[in-house]
Amino acid sequence: MEATWDHAVVLHFWTFQECSSETIGRIFLSTLVKFGFVPNKFGDEDPPTHKFDMSSTNSLLKLWSERPGQLNLQRLGRMGFQALLHLSGRMPTLIAFAVHDEYFQSEENIAKFLELSGELYALLRPFHGDISHNKDRESKTVIITPIKIGNRTVNAETHIPAQPIKGLPGIFWTNYLGPPFVDFYTKSKLEAAPAYSKKSLHDGGYLIMTSRSPLDYFKPETNSVETNLIAYLGPDTIFDKALPDRILRSPFPPPQNTTPNPAFIESTPPLSMSENLRNCPKCGESKNVEETSRESQNSLVGFKCQSCGERWLVHASLL
Repeated sequence: MEATWDHAVVLHFWTFQECSSETIGRIFLSTLVKFGFVPNKFGDEDPPTHKFDMSSTNSLLKLWSERPGQLNLQRLGRMGFQALLHLSGRMPTLIAFAVHDEYFQSEENIAKFLELSGELYALLRPFHGDISHNKDRESKTVIITPIKIGNRTVNAETHIPAQPIKGLPGIFWTNYLGPPFVDFYTKSKLEAAPAYSKKSLHDGGYLIMTSRSPLDYFKPETNSVETNLIAYLGPDTIFDKALPDRILRSPFPPPQNTTPNPAFIESTPPLSMSENLRNCPKCGESKNVEETSRESQNSLVGFKCQSCGERWLVHASLL
């Protein structure tokens, strides 16, 4: 598996449940193993440094219960996978699980992965979740932003972070709408939604799919289903990168007070403070940040936050 995870299908679950108990960790691990996803490395670093086999389960669970900002379980190589769990910090908690897209060339594996995601949904009780190919997600969330540096203007990629409490972050191959979203849209509306397939979930949530496989994201028929579904649910409830600043309707209205709530508002260091530009613009981390690239043509330096996974670019003259 290449380090960028470009050729991967990724499951995201967002939950307000406290997930750091050893019991949840044990069930999470046993569920992965049950479906053939046995990690060989784990840790709170990226890449993880601790070797894993079933005899080291207690060491992994001990680290889990210590609530690291990011717990990383992975196995690289052909059809590798990676689980990233953000077990501390601001709510909601994000759990991401990436699998090499080659895995989904098998009909049996598609069915197995949906079964796996269903069991993790029952365990983690997310209010929102989705499964998509990384290329599909990037096409819907990455925008090119012009940045003026002195007399020059350079273009930089901006990755828009998913914020499902502010509205659906998009429509993808598989969309898990937890009870808050079902109440918001109404069950009767979701039952009539245009989709490839859909079903009610045990907790009152709803599952909507746009195609047979996550590898079908580029097909015209998949795009047609997505377009119809967005129009049906309401474009003003779903993120659109063409309107990145639009305020969406959602089940989670922002609080009616003057004090910013970190559950709803992303904190971004001011760009005028050059000493902050190495700090993570998503979580504010200053120490656990690594330089990932230097683009000489436009004098851009790339960084990655090891705590939350955020990536950003800064012009070298500002550092």
